[in-house]
Amino acid sequence: MRLKRGVERASCDFCHRRKIKCDRASQESSGQTSCSPCSLRGIPCLLDDSDDVRLRRRRRRIGGDDEEVVGRNEPRLLRRRTSPDVHITSVGNSNPVSILSDGELASTQTAGLEVQSEPHLGPHIDRGIPSSVDQTLDFSFVGTPFELSPESILFLDQIFMGGCDLAFEHLQPETFMDSNALEASSSVSSHKPWLDCDIDEETFNAALHAYFDLAAVHLPILMEDAFWEDYRAGRCSLALVYAIACRGISFIDTADKWDKQQRLASRFRENFLEARQSSTGKGAMRLDDLEALAVMVNWTYDETQSTPLHSQLGGLFLTHEALVLATLQSQMRDGDASEEQSGSAAPRARLEERRQILFWHVYGLDAFHSLDQKTLSRISDGEDGQGSRKLPRHDAGSYLDAVLSLAIVAREILQTLVTVNTKRNGVRPRDIRDLYERLDHWQNNECPAHLRKRRDGDGKLIPLAIDASSKAGFLLPLHCSILWLLEINCYMQIEDCVCQYGLQHGAPFEAEMMALRVDLEALRAVHDGMEISQWMRQYSATSNRGVVGQNHSHSLVDLAPSIARNVCAGLCFWICERGKQVLGHGSPSTTIARSQNRQKEAQPTEQDVNDYREAARRLRSAVATATSHRDTEQVLHRLDKQYALFEAALGSHLALAKQGVDGTVQSSSA
Repeated sequence: MRLKRGVERASCDFCHRRKIKCDRASQESSGQTSCSPCSLRGIPCLLDDSDDVRLRRRRRRIGGDDEEVVGRNEPRLLRRRTSPDVHITSVGNSNPVSILSDGELASTQTAGLEVQSEPHLGPHIDRGIPSSVDQTLDFSFVGTPFELSPESILFLDQIFMGGCDLAFEHLQPETFMDSNALEASSSVSSHKPWLDCDIDEETFNAALHAYFDLAAVHLPILMEDAFWEDYRAGRCSLALVYAIACRGISFIDTADKWDKQQRLASRFRENFLEARQSSTGKGAMRLDDLEALAVMVNWTYDETQSTPLHSQLGGLFLTHEALVLATLQSQMRDGDASEEQSGSAAPRARLEERRQILFWHVYGLDAFHSLDQKTLSRISDGEDGQGSRKLPRHDAGSYLDAVLSLAIVAREILQTLVTVNTKRNGVRPRDIRDLYERLDHWQNNECPAHLRKRRDGDGKLIPLAIDASSKAGFLLPLHCSILWLLEINCYMQIEDCVCQYGLQHGAPFEAEMMALRVDLEALRAVHDGMEISQWMRQYSATSNRGVVGQNHSHSLVDLAPSIARNVCAGLCFWICERGKQVLGHGSPSTTIARSQNRQKEAQPTEQDVNDYREAARRLRSAVATATSHRDTEQVLHRLDKQYALFEAALGSHLALAKQGVDGTVQSSSA
């Protein structure tokens, strides 16, 4: 928001960056040292206008009376002195992670100065104010699962809104949709949505609750309290209501579950396409319609019960790419802001927080989707192509911050390895080395301490010791498993790029050494994935949302099919392929080990074969625990076909080996 000439800013740094109302002045009059938004998030309420050139010039013209400046700013949380004998310590943009020595920190505290990494970006450090990122290991994130750090929020705003400086009240009303038409066409109002799907009210409500209890705990898209507030007030999009019920009904016990789920999906598609048509030529889509699309993106519909028109339109507007484009086109221009301006209808509950979580979901989803598909993303990193550097590196935060920082790494992997040069000439070994160092840095520094991997003296992962009866007892293992599996997917995608494009030849033995390194990292990632899949089968979440009132237990793999189940399936597929290659040629690692031991030949032993068999079986059984999702049957069918090919290759190898032994024995007898 632009300030009038000569007027000093009264809002704190966080509220000023987020363009939200700041009650700092009124809070100070009542003795509070923090505004309401900062108090709600538990972050320091700071006000630093030292970078304002207009104010510096005006204060310089006053005569440089430091005491007058300090007196005028007495209520502010931080006081600044500008005496010439004080040295101001700052950190440049080239060093996103800064560590102050004890002497430097003491000198800055003595001088009463604040140290910051970059104006409007980095957190401030002051003796009397705790850091916004807690270094201690706690479970505060369980109570606020949708919390994002201010740095992450600013980064996502820069990505999706291009650094837009306009607030809601400064946008032109004609760029928005007609709010009255929206309320009439796509809101719940007095409508009973369960009647259109031939589902009783009890089952429908149980499905809505089950979504927030189980389906949304690994990848949140919207906030539960905000949804219920809009739903009970009759202003929630029907598309969003049907989408949540469709995803949640998987976790309840009801007759004809799959048929009901398809009816809910069809109702979502109809209402979403109607809302999409209403928004054409009038502005961007409503926020709750975007949330509905994010919930149902890439859903597989039963086309035997659909009209050809809905099938064709769904293939255009209900895909991952459509979600990314619609989110990029939103640019803070949706029907909710129009309703807030005109007063014709109440605005959506917690609009800003919901926008933040939607940006987080779309950015992370797109990063890993693009890496898996080896396609460039439509989300731009900025004009300089270094958008990931805009997010200050921090070594603690929430689960959402950890997923976001890993998504940034996934985009770096894609931008480094999937290029025209690598497809023509192969991957440069030093690029692979840099990416491995980047992943190590994420694990050791950017991932929160309570979510990091821990290994014993033998290098094996240490299981989590958590009370399974508490809420954190299944949230923490689930969040850790999701993060670790996403990291494993990054390692496997690097290995896949090397297999597809090969390695460039550089210094002597450089390509061969890096090939062995890639082989090692992939095998270690698969081994970790096997252990993680076993843990996820041990932990389970219990839901009492069944329509008959009984409890139902779900494995953690069942709660996160899009990540846990699919990554385990991909690892199982890789093991079967790898097993067939080892049978034919032997892996580089086994060849080297046996040559050192001076064994007769580098052929796989029975123990090697059993290892691959056992690994494939473990991962396949982990995939099979996702029983709440009907498409798990298709995934298992593809895995069984791949495993059958592996067993066939194994049988052929054993038969040839037996013939060779028999021939050797006969020739010896002769």
